[in-house]
Amino acid sequence: MRPSRQLHNAIQPFLFLFHLWNVPPMMTAESLVPPFSLPSVVVMGGTHGNEYTGVWCIKALDRRLQKEAATVTSSDGRNSFPSLRISTLLGNPQAFQLNKRFVDEDLNRQFTYESLRKSPLSSEGDTTRMSLEAKRARELDILLGPKVFEGDEVAEESQRREPSTDVLIDLHTTTCNMGITLIVAEGDSLMTSAAAYVMMKLMHQHDVRILMHTHGSQRRKPHVSSIARHSFTIEVGPVPQGVLRHDMVEKTERALDAALEFLDRGNGEIRPSSPEVMKELRKHFSNGTVPCYRSAPAKVRGEMSAKISWPCDPENENFPAWIVHQSVQDKDFTEIRTGDPLFVDLEGNVLPYDGSHGSPVHLMFINEGGYYYKSSGTGISVAVRDQFQLETGQLLKACENYSVQS
Repeated sequence: MRPSRQLHNAIQPFLFLFHLWNVPPMMTAESLVPPFSLPSVVVMGGTHGNEYTGVWCIKALDRRLQKEAATVTSSDGRNSFPSLRISTLLGNPQAFQLNKRFVDEDLNRQFTYESLRKSPLSSEGDTTRMSLEAKRARELDILLGPKVFEGDEVAEESQRREPSTDVLIDLHTTTCNMGITLIVAEGDSLMTSAAAYVMMKLMHQHDVRILMHTHGSQRRKPHVSSIARHSFTIEVGPVPQGVLRHDMVEKTERALDAALEFLDRGNGEIRPSSPEVMKELRKHFSNGTVPCYRSAPAKVRGEMSAKISWPCDPENENFPAWIVHQSVQDKDFTEIRTGDPLFVDLEGNVLPYDGSHGSPVHLMFINEGGYYYKSSGTGISVAVRDQFQLETGQLLKACENYSVQS
């Protein structure tokens, strides 16, 4: 019988330590198509505390798994994903209680090498406290990681451990008209195949898009998902901050179920027919490629991907000095060309797109409420239409000098 959530939470640290000694070696990209063996899956909600949809979904998933565990021994009992060990986790409990995106700074920007390794003291060397989110990031790194950095000299080679979490699925919502957007990393063929599977399953009922990031270095990846071996982010919108909508919860749950279904079906440990899932994908994407968008390369040092920023009010860095033009609002993933209206200033002047990221390009996260915060990175994200190879997860159009964030 599945243990209670209270018991699970109590023994989790010990399970974590035990698991560190029993993880298999990091798999290569070539091995990450079915069949595979990646049973440990963590579903996280509330990385941003005012994104209630993800929190609802992990609570509902907990109840569902507990109910299935209680009836699995009966004649009519069934386990939806029998090959997976699924756990749920609330990303930022304090921010969730306050109905805020974060308390001190964006949690989903705290997982770079510098952030996880820096001294608890401030740069001035005094006793200024570490932010709540910086502390939480270290807790999550211990619980779900540790995050593996290339060339990390912090620990001896014999002491290094691979992440204890095989797959981390991070649930997010956006105030923008993004539909169901699946965010994966280029070259992680397991996650890109999972995204293709979700698209295949849901595309006739919902707008489903795949957004691919190409990060130059593991050290610079700032997101919580980067501490696991593999990660998959589900972004659904539009949803107001701090609001639950049945339709958006349902979309998130359908995307999540499809992703878990792919992982379960592809698990070769107990699924002799696991290669069938790839056969279905190859048949559906018969030319061997999957349509996607990729983040355009950053133009500003320190940014992780391209953004068109607006200036901020001198009295409040979180208040824009320009607003998004009405012709662009709610039109995520549509094209914009040099000279098209983009912003309006306080005097009513229309400010056009200057072509600085190319033309045409696609805008996404247009007027995202979370991107009003400097800690999260202000502005509108820029993407380019592309395709990736189903078998490898590699983009078809190479783009140099990527330095990406989302």
